[in-house]
Amino acid sequence: MRRPLAVCDRSRDGAGASAPTSPADQPSRVIAERYDRPMSHSAALVDEIANELGSWPGVRIERRPRSPAVVYYEDVELGVLDRDGGVVELRFSSPERDMLVEHGDTEPAAPLHDHENVSHALRGPADLTAALELFDRRYRDLRGEDDPLSSRDPG
Repeated sequence: MRRPLAVCDRSRDGAGASAPTSPADQPSRVIAERYDRPMSHSAALVDEIANELGSWPGVRIERRPRSPAVVYYEDVELGVLDRDGGVVELRFSSPERDMLVEHGDTEPAAPLHDHENVSHALRGPADLTAALELFDRRYRDLRGEDDPLSSRDPG
């Protein structure tokens, strides 16, 4: 036996529909609510960064319940991803840290996990790019690679 179709009332404003009147539709709505939980915009940006970093050779991410995820290159900490705070934190040498803060690329940070000393808040797509550039800078430093955007004269 087929179950009856839900009836929607479009008569109020002509555009929207009211909730389905069939009780048979209630369980599917409950299931959808369980899986369609709201997520902050910054948490989604942190997830995008984690997906990108996870594809880099030698990088692994340790996720812990109720604490920020720690990103490693081999056995060295690359940085921290904080979904709840919508921020990334990394560690740079003191002169490089001072330069990054002075240019407005980062803010000074109190460490979330270990010895991170700069942070970058994630508010939009431009911050996603900036955060990935910071991770790339730290990654290249740990690998002993030169910055591809460097203006240094090779000769």
